[in-house]
Amino acid sequence: MHHNYQQLDLQTLIDLLAEETEKYTNAFIIGSLKESNQQRAIINALVEEINIRKNGAVVKDTDQGNSVMANNFPCC
Repeated sequence: MHHNYQQLDLQTLIDLLAEETEKYTNAFIIGSLKESNQQRAIINALVEEINIRKNGAVVKDTDQGNSVMANNFPCC
């Protein structure tokens, strides 16, 4: 299952992560190993894309020599 998460905005990625985490939890609870593994793979892909976006939002503060979050990054 390959999704092109690069074309989605960050808020959509976060919403999808919440949905897929709920699906994973339900599959885990009922003991569906195949489904929980599929959901886990989707979760990992979403987390990877979110981290790429997050790391891309870190900018170098040349005056202070520190890395800081870009002002337009909407979350942590």
